[in-house]
Parts: sequence; structure tokens; C-alpha cells
Amino acid sequence: MNRPFFHPPRIPRELLILPNDEYYRRRYRKSRTGSWLLLVVTVFAVLVAAVGARAQTPDAQGAALAESVGMDEAGSGDLLFRGSEPGRYIPAIHLGTEADIRVRGLVAEVNLAQRFRNTSNDWQEAVYVLPLPENAAVNGMEIVIGERRIVGKVREREEARAVYKKALQEGKRAALLEQQRPNLFTSRVANIAPGEEISVEVRYLQTLRFDSGQFSLRLPSTLTPRYMPGAPVASTQSVALNSHGWSLPTDQVPDADLISPVMMPHAELASHQGSHQMEIRIDLGMGLPLADIHSPYHEVRFRREENNHYRIGLKNGSVPMDRDFALFWRPQASSMPSAALFAEQTAMPAEPGAQYVQLLLLPPQENLTARKLPREVVYVVDTSGSMGGNSIRQAKESLLLALSRLTQMDRFNIIEFNSNHRSFFPRPAAATPDNIQRARSWVESLQARGGTEMAPALKEALSQQLDQQVGELVRQVVFITDGSVGNERALFEIIRQRLGETRLFTVGIGSAPNSFFMTKAAQYGRGSFVQIGDLAEVQSKMGALFEKLESPLVTDLQVQWPQGIKVESYPKRLPDLYRGEPVRLVARVDGNALGNSASGDLVVSGRLAGKRFTRSLSLSQLVVDESGKGIGSLWAREKIAALRDQQRERGPLSDPEMGDPLRENILGLALGYQLASPYTSFVAVEETPVRPQSESLKSSPVPNAVAKGQVMQSFTYPSTATGAYAQMILAAVLLALGGLMRFAQRGPKSAVKMVRCRRPLRRWKAAAERALRRWLRGVIPDMRRRSHAARSGMSL
Repeated sequence: MNRPFFHPPRIPRELLILPNDEYYRRRYRKSRTGSWLLLVVTVFAVLVAAVGARAQTPDAQGAALAESVGMDEAGSGDLLFRGSEPGRYIPAIHLGTEADIRVRGLVAEVNLAQRFRNTSNDWQEAVYVLPLPENAAVNGMEIVIGERRIVGKVREREEARAVYKKALQEGKRAALLEQQRPNLFTSRVANIAPGEEISVEVRYLQTLRFDSGQFSLRLPSTLTPRYMPGAPVASTQSVALNSHGWSLPTDQVPDADLISPVMMPHAELASHQGSHQMEIRIDLGMGLPLADIHSPYHEVRFRREENNHYRIGLKNGSVPMDRDFALFWRPQASSMPSAALFAEQTAMPAEPGAQYVQLLLLPPQENLTARKLPREVVYVVDTSGSMGGNSIRQAKESLLLALSRLTQMDRFNIIEFNSNHRSFFPRPAAATPDNIQRARSWVESLQARGGTEMAPALKEALSQQLDQQVGELVRQVVFITDGSVGNERALFEIIRQRLGETRLFTVGIGSAPNSFFMTKAAQYGRGSFVQIGDLAEVQSKMGALFEKLESPLVTDLQVQWPQGIKVESYPKRLPDLYRGEPVRLVARVDGNALGNSASGDLVVSGRLAGKRFTRSLSLSQLVVDESGKGIGSLWAREKIAALRDQQRERGPLSDPEMGDPLRENILGLALGYQLASPYTSFVAVEETPVRPQSESLKSSPVPNAVAKGQVMQSFTYPSTATGAYAQMILAAVLLALGGLMRFAQRGPKSAVKMVRCRRPLRRWKAAAERALRRWLRGVIPDMRRRSHAARSGMSL
């Protein structure tokens, strides 16, 4: 079949407009503005992460996995020296510690000597955050330089700062000891010459703890980094000193910069000439034959001397300063006293008639069986980043053990918190086998990450109670945490306002928990506390806590003094006691009324399992120590703590210009008894200048060791806060974006001209990008590589 073919008309080639090189270049040209914006935003995010955070690295079993500090991890004003590993650095100040402890009666007298050696070639100021027991009464500080001693004096806080700063500027040796928390102090030593070693001796008194038939004392050597909620604010210090803290002050933690020291793994510190080692010597002279002496975290050796006197020391001579040291001793059952009463005469010339007395009394220990009541228990577990490593395993084991103790007539719930909180049940549910099994699976899946937003979880736990018609339901909250927060005051206020009929029990987790928060929260919560420092302790410590929870309370405790004696005792109101806990108090008695025939008897009464008991102690046969100074300082310390509690309950004054009578009372006590307090500090100054004015002075932080078993923390703010470095970077990025936007508004002609001018610069740009990538690889940690190393090279 023939078909017609139609051909299009042919157009001459010279009339066609064909695409040329310029057409293809414009057709496929990429938008450079978007690429530059993406590059700038990426660089901004990476730099903020590098400046504002420290990489999380597991605490390795060996020194190979431990990190030293890097230049991007150093605080403001840090002086660091180059280490053996490229890009890693070591501190300028070497630290060594010796603790001499003398135990007499119910008091431990501690002399803590810390040696600061300047390993640099510059004159130095050393700044160290010193952890102490939460019940320490700091009553002395001296500088020791060779054979010379410079005795420190207590002054009002701002006055002591001004004296120290003047000495620092004049080139005089000086030391300053300030209290930031009852268990956290800042120690400063000024004008340490190159190669010189200066020792600062801090003396304090500590009340022994007694529980379940054994005495104990605890000596902290490091701390867990604290979470600082709130937005940054300006510092309120009138006399500015470099704090070297990794945190800025916030509206919720105004002194955050003073309680956030630089942290380093102990393996790296120890490689710097054996820094951060501690020696401990204990003179135990209670006069009682002992059945057992042991330390759960360190190996100790001891020898018995005459009159039931014991000398105790570390088996290996010294130990790393990466966890609390604890010592326990149990008297023989036949010599266990049911009461102990000690008295001393005042050593203050201004009050010659004052005497002080310290009492420890054990309630009756009969095996009383009380009707077991149904319980409603809310378990609150901390899963923040500071709980990483061994701490989260201890918390999970404790929680699993607690779940196994529930019965079917109990109700329970679990709340976990980090940056946020979540509840396992909306409200407490029956402890059925199915609910407990589901809860166990949920607990096993918990992981440590994020911040420590404790307040919302605490509010939720204290608002979980069911209706009042539940009847004889015993309401309890068990709080499992390391207490690593800086806003303790706000948390105490939440407990005080919302507690109701609930009782709060705290379980301190980790090698260096915040013991001040744990003990004070249990005190406000009318409960008890226990500390677990090792996974092997979970069974015994939690078992002891369960015995307290399930045993009858000693209630309605009262102390009656003989008529005519003027007494001021603390605590003002004796708390309820749990199984194994003693009655304790310290008192001041005026008029030399103790130790004579007219002294009379001290009567202690209370109620246990519905039965009334009474104990009488003779004050006329009491031997008064004429040379003692310990109980008086402890009495003043307890009174200061009681006045501070009144300040918290009262809140801030409506008119800041008005004088605070509570503050004046605390200040008078601290100055009179020569104690460190929130309003007083120790300062010691050598009269003769040693540093030539031509020589400059550099200030260096002395790092605290990362607590044993913990993960190196990311020192960051909550999401609402922005650090100073990040703010500067943000400003630079905004300026760059503004320039790009202005360039984009010039129009396409300017863009074409710019593109033509860029051709000679392309090779330069590529070289700059390669250099930037190489620099970022050296500065920013490769988290994928670290995660792989952690999974394959170490057991968690």
C-alpha cells in the first residue's frame, strides 16, 4: 500500500539558534547561596558541640582508654601543658593528700593536709573544689611552707575575699577556704613559685554515724558533676575571683560557677607524676573491744594496741582520689553500750560557765512484731547522664530487689527521670505478679542519658497518692539517685510543701554521691537514707532499708532535763527513728550544771509498737572534759544548720535592704566558734611578699578525678541555656548570614560577575575545605569510632 510521506520544511542552519556553552553553564548552574548556607550552619553546629560539650567516654579498665584534657575542654584561665599524646594536655598543679583521723567518743577529729606543687615555670594560683562530709564542722586552716606555719582566721565572707585578693595582687602567699555547700568547699592558694610545694591543712570535726550496731565514718575524695538547671545570669559576687567552673551562674543555681570544677579521668591525673593520691591514717580510741573492722571500697590493715586502741591504715600506702573512703567497725556484743554520754567544758573565755553534752541512746531492741499494713510505694529512679556506668547498674539492681519485696496487698509505681520524666503507671497499681513482671522488664531497659531535672519527677512522686478512703495504707517514696544537682534548696522546698502523710527514703548511688542532698532530703521527708557505693552492696544495703520500712517506728520521743538547768539542745524536735537508729542530740548547758551532786537525771522517753519506754541517765556522775573543744563546735554547727533550715522555710526577705536576723545569728555563731559557714571563710596571709611585681601570676584549676565507675560527663546546660562561647559563635554566624543575604539581593548581574571572578579562586576554596576537614577531624571526637571501641574493647 502506497502511503504519502510528508517531510517538514528544512530550515537553513544559519538561521538556527543552537545551545552554546554559556547556555549549558547557566542551565545547570547550582544555586551557590543554598550551599554556602548549608556549610555555615554545619560548621556552626559542629563548633558549638565542640566548645559546649565534652565527649562522653566510658571509664576504662585500663589507662589506654582514659582521656586527658584537651584545649577545647579547658576552662577559662586554665593553664595546661602539652602531654605525650598529640593534642592532649596535663594540669599545671600537682595534688597530694594526707588524712589523719583521730576518733574519741562519738567524734572524729580530721586533719586534711593537701600539698599543691607547681610543676610549671610560672607563678601560680591553685583553685580546688574540696569535698567534705555533709556534717563536717570546719574549725581550722593553716598554710605550711617548709617549717613555717601561717594560721588562718575566720572572717566575714566578703571581707575574707577582699583580704585574699589584696594579698594575691601584692605577691604574698595566701590561702582562702570558702563553703559553697555543707559538703563542698573551695580552696585557693595564691603565689606558688615555680617548682614550689605548699601545703594547706584543713581541720574539721565529724560526728560518727551509728546504725544497726556498727559505727562508721566517711571521707569524700571527689564528687559527681552537678546538673545546673536554669538560664545564665550575671554573677552576684561583689569581690570577683576566677572560679574556673565549667558552668555559668543560673537563675536557679546562682553559684553554679563555684560548684562545677574541671574533671579528668584519674588514669590521666596519675600519669602526671602520681597526682591525686591519698594517704589515710586512723587512730581509733573508743575504748571498746571490737568484733570487726572493715572498709568496703579499700583494703586496710590495722593493729590492736593496749586499752582497746586501734591503728588503721591503707594496705597499699595510698589510694586514688576517685571515690569515698568508708570505714565500719562493730563493738563486741557483750560490750555494746545502750547509751553513751560525753561532756566537755567550754574553751571560749567569753563564756566560762558553758558546758556541752553529746548523747547517743539506743531504744529497746526487743523483737517486736507489728501488724503488717499495706503499702503504696512510689520508686523514683535517676537515669540522667551522671548515673552512667556502674551507677545505673546499681540503681537497677536496687530497684529490682525492691520490686521482689512487694506483696499482693501493696500498690506501686515507678518514675524515671533525666531531662524529662515518665511514669510506668499513670497511678500506683496493684502489685500483681503480672504487673511486677512487666515492671521488671521496663526497669531492665532503662539507660542513663540526659540531664537531671529532678524537680518535676519529685512533684509527680509526691502527688501520686490515691484517695483518702484507702484506709491504713502506708505511703512511701523511695528515691534512688546520686543527688548530682545544684538546686538543692528548691528541691527541699518541694519536699516540705508536698510531703503530706508520705515518708521519703533516699538511696545514694555511686562512688561519690551528693551526701548533703541525700541526708537532708530524708530529714525533710521524715524517712531514712542508705548509700550504695558498689554493686556487691546492693543486697545488704537494700535489705537493711527494707527492714527499716517494714519494722515499727520509735515515735513520740521526748527529752526531759532536770529542773533549774538552762539547756539549748539540737535537734529541737527529735525525729521518729527506724530500726537500728539511735537517739542523738548535742546540747549547751549554762552555769556549770553538769558533773556535780545536784545535776540530777536526764530522762528519754518514747513509744515503740504502741508501748511506752523510759530511760534515765545520771548527769551527776558525768565526767566533764576540761580540755575538749569538739562538742562545742559540733553544737554550734548543729545550731547553724537549724537556722539555715529556718531560712529555707521562710524564703527570701520581701525587703532586701532590711537586715536578716537569722543571717546575723549565723554570722555571730561562726565568728564566735571560729567555723566556716555560708557567711564566713578562713583566710591566711603571709606578711612578706614573695612574688616580684615584674612576674605575672596565672590562675589554674586543680581538677577533680572522675569518680570510679562513672562515665565522663558532657558538661552542658539544659536546652534553655547557651554558653558564652556558643553566643559568640552564634553572633559571628549571624553576621555571615547577613552578608550572604545582602549579596543575594544585588541581583543576577552581580551574581554573574561574581561567578566569573570566582574561577581563579576555586582551587584556593578546595584547598581551604580540605584543611577545614582535617582540622575538624582533629578537634571533634569521632563518636562512631568510640562507640565501636567501647562495645568491642571493654565490659560495662
